[in-house]
Amino acid sequence: MSAVDWLRERLSDRTLFDHSCQPPERLSTRIPPDYLRRCFLPEALPDTLRQIPYTVAYRLALRWLAQCLGCDPTEEAILHARAERSLEEYVQLLAEDARLGPACALLSADERVYSPTEWAALVQRPVAQLVAVEPLAEKLLPHCTSWDELRTLLAQALAEAVGRGAVALISDFPQRTSLAIQPIDVATADRSFYEARAEMDAGLFQQLRHRRLLYAIFWVALEVAAELTVPLQIVLPRYPTRDPHADDPAYLRTVLDEPRYQHVPIVLVSPLRLHPHAIALARQYPHVLLDPGPSFLAYPGLARAMIRELVASVPTLKLLASTGGHFLPEHQWFVARVWRLALVEALGSLVEDGLLTLAEAEMDATLILAGNAQRTYRFPR
Repeated sequence: MSAVDWLRERLSDRTLFDHSCQPPERLSTRIPPDYLRRCFLPEALPDTLRQIPYTVAYRLALRWLAQCLGCDPTEEAILHARAERSLEEYVQLLAEDARLGPACALLSADERVYSPTEWAALVQRPVAQLVAVEPLAEKLLPHCTSWDELRTLLAQALAEAVGRGAVALISDFPQRTSLAIQPIDVATADRSFYEARAEMDAGLFQQLRHRRLLYAIFWVALEVAAELTVPLQIVLPRYPTRDPHADDPAYLRTVLDEPRYQHVPIVLVSPLRLHPHAIALARQYPHVLLDPGPSFLAYPGLARAMIRELVASVPTLKLLASTGGHFLPEHQWFVARVWRLALVEALGSLVEDGLLTLAEAEMDATLILAGNAQRTYRFPR
């Protein structure tokens, strides 16, 4: 038996702890084809949806869904089989097929999205809450008259959310502005606050993208995470920018070098292939962890190489698995299945190359699938 086959058999019943996702939207099991297609290429423009059946991810998903649902591997057959099931039956079928375990999920302000509590009841798995820092700041912004007031209310709201059971904070500031974060003094934060409020009062505000205010908000969140000793996820840029230097994770050294925050687990979650400097940060700083999982939706064919590179270069105690799932439950299901397939093949190849023993590979897989997340988030308690 090959190392890959041995690992596949040994890990077949091990669950995946999806530590960074969002519950899906409140949709019935009867959906139009475009919804299923958009799940696998969320950034696609409307005219691009017609081309999605020509992607590796969508073709693979149709084959896997057909096996799971017992139907032909065609879009029409899968949508029909999906519509014949109740939502509860369908999401639990996908969860079992992907061997999903506990999850940490965002509480969205969008009423179209299930809450983590509702999703836990539907999927019959423990689901803890993540607190999204920037959307919370946007919600508080209209009720504040100064940066000092926003800072105070934000810190209070974050602490209260953790007190109610949230297990971590999550920041998406790198998706809104440059990663070149720096300390922000009160006067600068105040000026940026008034700029944002002026846009809001003029009806021009759409999303918080004011660089200095975003940096100031991040430092508040980091202070709360340090005080309450909870992890802080940082979601790296989703799309390449015109200036690649603006998306360099090396800028995070400003944060990571600060001694008073070095007990806070900083989890770098990447929707794109991990930047080499992100890997370098994990090699250097004991409190930095890495998760390439959300990128597997767009690049399933590269997942094995990504995992092999990480396992070969970073302590496996620092690697976490997530799906970045949202919109439809198929997103979470698909990435979880890619994780398992790629992890087995990556570790098996390292065994066959003489770089790992079978026992070491099994231990590393167990850590990456769930053990590291359970230790980091202390969930389920």
